[in-house]
Amino acid sequence: MKYAFFPGCTMAYRLPFAEKSVRMIAPKFDIELVDLPFTCCPEPNAIRAMSDDTWITFAARNIALAEKEGLNILTACAGCHESLSLAKHELDASQEKKEMVNGILKNVDVEYKGTSSIIHVHQLLFDEVGIETLSTKVTRPIPIKVVTHSGCHLLRPERILHVDDAEVPVKLDLLCEALGMEPLDYMDKTMCCGAGVRKTNSVTSYAVLREKLTSMDMVEPQAIVVFCPTCFITFESGQRVVNRIFGTNFMFPVFYYTELLALAMGLPDTDLLLDEHRVKIDLPKTKEVQDKAKVDLGDSLASSP
Repeated sequence: MKYAFFPGCTMAYRLPFAEKSVRMIAPKFDIELVDLPFTCCPEPNAIRAMSDDTWITFAARNIALAEKEGLNILTACAGCHESLSLAKHELDASQEKKEMVNGILKNVDVEYKGTSSIIHVHQLLFDEVGIETLSTKVTRPIPIKVVTHSGCHLLRPERILHVDDAEVPVKLDLLCEALGMEPLDYMDKTMCCGAGVRKTNSVTSYAVLREKLTSMDMVEPQAIVVFCPTCFITFESGQRVVNRIFGTNFMFPVFYYTELLALAMGLPDTDLLLDEHRVKIDLPKTKEVQDKAKVDLGDSLASSP
């Protein structure tokens, strides 16, 4: 499989370790990632609110770059996935919009045709690679209890994005189970993390985040697993703000899923990924790993003078 890789601005500039984890696991599934001169997706809320034509033209240019190379686009950001997918949906449904954007794009020597698909890493791993194949790559299972958060921009509108059931998302839970984790069900699972309203009403944003974290805390998870860079930042950094505002004491480690996948696959240099996390966690070893460590230690002692 070969894709034009679209990590997105937030991941590339604020979570480079999460981007690194995607690039680490891709070759292990015979996936080639191609880097193209993409711009911002553009951001699906702010830009579109100011100019719908600007939003869809920028998105069309990004998709056209992949089409020019005969590649589908692999996104790693939920917001980018939604923005590009919605733009493609609208362009493919309207000849008028397609002609409008192509009238502009001819100035940069690209043309939107509608031949490339948009797929998120979530979809790639669940729908294309598959749970069974994924499980065979796991050499160091991670036996921790987690709560998952797919994120609004991956789930809605469901009829266009086709990632998971918007009301009862289960695929990320199943992906976590494949790595040896125990996903816990909790209230408000599909509730927003609060990031969407932070710039317009920060008090409401952090109140929403508090409610979300409270629901998670009730089932006593050891970590939060996400597939969205913005949600990652909101949970990891935002919980400290929530603690200051509301007097709570949330300290959840947060992971972008492919970080845990890289760890479970036993890939080298995964410690570099975890070093960038603000909330640390000592991942417990499974009984199989513990037993192997004892055997290795026994062999080492037996061979020592």
